[in-house]
Amino acid sequence: MRIWMQATAAALLILTSGAQAGVWEDGYADYQRKDYAAAVAKWRGVAQSGNREAQSLVGIMYFQGQGVPQDYPQAIKWLHMAAAQGEPKAMFKLGSMYANGQGFVRDHQRAAMWFVMAAESGNPKAEKELTKSAAELSDSQLATAKRLAQTCIKREFQGCE
Repeated sequence: MRIWMQATAAALLILTSGAQAGVWEDGYADYQRKDYAAAVAKWRGVAQSGNREAQSLVGIMYFQGQGVPQDYPQAIKWLHMAAAQGEPKAMFKLGSMYANGQGFVRDHQRAAMWFVMAAESGNPKAEKELTKSAAELSDSQLATAKRLAQTCIKREFQGCE
């Protein structure tokens, strides 16, 4: 009986993954056709099921107002969900939003914190943006930002704000 339950669970996981992949690809096709409303509607479902890349994309679409009204609080919500799972693009976007005062009060120290995490998670653009934010900070502020980033990484991206 236990083996049957494990096999059923594995089959459901495979079927669910395939369904998400199809929706993901359909959303991408919609995005390529500039049907942003259809793309975000499809990706939102995948994002709600916990897919970090979809959460990041939905956040970016709210940030840009593509297919949905521009809404920084919604963008921040989705980007935080993705960042909490280690998504480098979401971390980078949160850093950019802090650096530019979009949805947040401009805060180069917080921006630097997010850029450090994004860089360490593999985002190739983060190092350049970290340099820009660091230029706005004292050595002590930059050291604090780096310490906050390391603490966040050690906590597996939980409670980073």
